[in-house]
Amino acid sequence: MALRSSLSLLFFTALSLISQPADAFLGKLLKKESPAASDEAASPMPAASASSEELNAAVQAENGGNLGKAMDLYKRVVKDSPNSEAAARAQFRIAQITEKEGNPTKAFDQYEKVIVNHRNSPDFNEAISRQYAIANSLQGSKKKGFFGIGASVQPSRLIEMYQQIGQAAPYSEYAPLSMIRIGDVQAKQGEKMTAIATLQKVVDTYPKTKYASDAQYKIFQLRGQSAEKSFSPVEDRAQMEAGLDFVNISPDDERSKEVKADLAGIEERSIEKLFAVGQSYEKYGKPGSAKVYYREVVKAVNSPLAAKAQLRLDAINQASGAGVSGE
Repeated sequence: MALRSSLSLLFFTALSLISQPADAFLGKLLKKESPAASDEAASPMPAASASSEELNAAVQAENGGNLGKAMDLYKRVVKDSPNSEAAARAQFRIAQITEKEGNPTKAFDQYEKVIVNHRNSPDFNEAISRQYAIANSLQGSKKKGFFGIGASVQPSRLIEMYQQIGQAAPYSEYAPLSMIRIGDVQAKQGEKMTAIATLQKVVDTYPKTKYASDAQYKIFQLRGQSAEKSFSPVEDRAQMEAGLDFVNISPDDERSKEVKADLAGIEERSIEKLFAVGQSYEKYGKPGSAKVYYREVVKAVNSPLAAKAQLRLDAINQASGAGVSGE
């Protein structure tokens, strides 16, 4: 009977969690990112077993400044009692010491062992937080690799790190944050369309959240980078759509004013490109195609180019009526 009651309690508890929207979980499972690996002294645990005694000995060595001995003892605890609470704490301290010693990528892997092997550890959340901080630090690092060539960590490895974080804590804030960071890495590598697709997943998966707003704003910026380098008005339209999407989903965001101001400039830039394309077609003897673009410019009645486009249309039509063929 007691067993049945316990199972019922577990069932209704799980049901209440599942019924919540996905974004309701964000930020609840994990605490905010810690600024750095903790400098606090390691805490001993009650000596209830040989592994606990070994852990306490390791803690004493660490607190006494003998990190070499402490690391050896922590590793022994993990090896001798891999599934124990002592092993979970020992593994976390191994990761902490590795990070303090200036080995971020190795520390990331050591934290991963806490996450994978000890999901019920009280240090689980902090391990995720430290991984995210390490990945961010590596992403922004100016440090070079061996012989001063390349980055200290390859972009593919950075993406893998963020993917691991997101998979380990899918209902925490670190999932969308990691996806946004992946988009940043892809964009920096020149993979703009791939980055936009990644950021769009954040918008679609976490609607009505600050993560969706941040991702949509980045999409607007990336679209702008492409549009400014392109002679095609199609790119301008894509940026305008991205900007309008941002304003629609984030009307109260302080960046909305900036985006709205930019939209007017983008529209005028698009009109200038349409007029230039029309001129180009006319120059190369394709007045019929030129008329298509001039007509689009004429529709922009508030643009100073509208009148010029109408003059060109009138000239082409007059020339055509005088016997000059179009295309």
